Amino acid sequence: MECIETSLGTLHLDDEYCKNRLKAELRGLELLCSIVNSSPVWSFNLDSEKPFLSSNDDGPTILIDIFQCMQRRLLEDDTHLTVYMSQVPVCVLKDKNRMDTPSTDSIVSLVLLGIAGWPIESTPSTLDEKAIRSGTHAIQDCSKILPPDWRQIQSALRLYEDGFVHRSISILAQMARRWYVCRCWEVEKVREVLEPILERVTGTEIMTYLEHPDETSDALFLSV
Repeated sequence: MECIETSLGTLHLDDEYCKNRLKAELRGLELLCSIVNSSPVWSFNLDSEKPFLSSNDDGPTILIDIFQCMQRRLLEDDTHLTVYMSQVPVCVLKDKNRMDTPSTDSIVSLVLLGIAGWPIESTPSTLDEKAIRSGTHAIQDCSKILPPDWRQIQSALRLYEDGFVHRSISILAQMARRWYVCRCWEVEKVREVLEPILERVTGTEIMTYLEHPDETSDALFLSV
């Protein structure tokens, strides 16, 4: 096992790895430290054997296992980041166009998203709840969004990412109708809650859906 001293502690590597990739990871780590240390949105948690990066803003807490990200990249050529939201693992994969870059560069990109307020159009879909609850387009009153709503939102956004646009919008419209009928929300409240969720959907896609909606009343809640 080789022990690499870094500014955040000792990185252990128990297998063969590319020296040049390690140098790139360490350069990215120094950039990460400089950004985090100058931002109130993120902080390092150094209480355990390995460092974690933690979000300090509103909404679900994001934790990033920095050393495991580096180890997966160096030892297994795995480009997934080790990320937790509210202590639950979430899948975050590096941008396909940046597969050859170090994991620490990808962590920097995630950190910058947080500093920018988690813009939903740029935030990974697995972190949509973070963007919706704490980002620049955050829902003002998240207390009324129940766990089944979050699951339905995630399902709709995954369908959208997979190209099933009509089905995705239909699920969100179905949820809007339920809020209106079962929870007695005003139309304006439903639209307000849907607005950040629909940030990924283009106006053209909404208009196309409304030409053949699953329910004619969907036009009440979906605006272009």
